[in-house]
Amino acid sequence: MALIERADAAARPRRIRRPDRAARTRRGAGPWIKELLLTLAGLAGVISMGWFAASSIFGLTVVIFMTGSMAPGLPTGSAGIAVNDVPAASLSVGDIVTVPREGRDLPVTHRIIAIDPVPGAPATRSLTLQGDANATPDREAYMVETVQRTVFGVAGAGFALRALQTPLLLGAVTLLVALLVVWAFWPAPPVAGRPNRRRHSPRYPASEEFP
Repeated sequence: MALIERADAAARPRRIRRPDRAARTRRGAGPWIKELLLTLAGLAGVISMGWFAASSIFGLTVVIFMTGSMAPGLPTGSAGIAVNDVPAASLSVGDIVTVPREGRDLPVTHRIIAIDPVPGAPATRSLTLQGDANATPDREAYMVETVQRTVFGVAGAGFALRALQTPLLLGAVTLLVALLVVWAFWPAPPVAGRPNRRRHSPRYPASEEFP
């Protein structure tokens, strides 16, 4: 009889002590922050892959404006998305283009104010450029067959892009991403009040023997 009573007592459902609301709130903030950071990291990865694919397929590149000659629309530190190898014959007055400068290491990015054909060179055009903030056009015309044409620009984005190119900040970002991945997959601590699933079933306790 005592054996049956002990078996019945073991078969009764046990009350699980639930943690208070404040404890659940404290524990719930960690997973929420983790999911948010993982979502942001995933979005950054998708944007990076999308940019890589678009730049490869459509021949896009980033132009950083290091001077204020294109202000106020594109002041110093702006970044623009440009299309590579645009034929000069397809250009129009008002386009913002990047062309090489003879005797200079860096090209110039200004707006087209005049386009003239070049006799004997049907694919070549003579471009007269002027910065939006400049009072006069560039001193010399540029003879080009292809150019980079800026199609979109964001003020201030160039500073962030140049900062990301520095070894110190690039290493810091890489380290933070690695720590985020480790934290995301680190095993979570057990929650107080949750039954241990590895225990033997209460209906048939391991210490009891039935005839």
